[in-house]
Amino acid sequence: MNINELHREAVRGDRTTENRLFQHLSERFEQFARHRIWDREDARDVAQEALASVAREYKSIEFETSFLAWAYKVLDNRILGYIKKKQQRGDRVVTVEDVRLIGDVPIDTNPELQSQLLDCLKKVGDTNQRHARILGLHHQGYNIDEICDRLKMTKNGFYIALSRARKMLEICLETGMIR
Repeated sequence: MNINELHREAVRGDRTTENRLFQHLSERFEQFARHRIWDREDARDVAQEALASVAREYKSIEFETSFLAWAYKVLDNRILGYIKKKQQRGDRVVTVEDVRLIGDVPIDTNPELQSQLLDCLKKVGDTNQRHARILGLHHQGYNIDEICDRLKMTKNGFYIALSRARKMLEICLETGMIR
């Protein structure tokens, strides 16, 4: 069951489904916030504030696109508010370039490599939209079942497409071209 379906069931009053909905959102929100806010505790706080806003309002709002899109917009607004508040107080906002390590996992902050990666992702998208979508959803933290449901594909098809997409990305990073 995807998040939008969980939302529909939760609005009808199913408490178990509501708990599952907010458990899924909590995990995703924290992961998303960590990509924008490098301080782990601040990211968790912002994600929890966004979840509280979603919990207060989700039953009474009509959605133009989807519940999930609206929920991420709430989170994005909270993140932007956090960044603006830190800047107004004169606090230094930590950016990706400032961070050399996330936990124990080193990251490369080479702007040239980042630019090359974005170019290759665009090329993959131009060549095969489904592959680009799979990479994007996988990176955003969606689990395999959710991606398969969204893209209406089997798990086997997902793994094949993910493998091909990764191979396209790898070749592009090495040669600058898509095959």
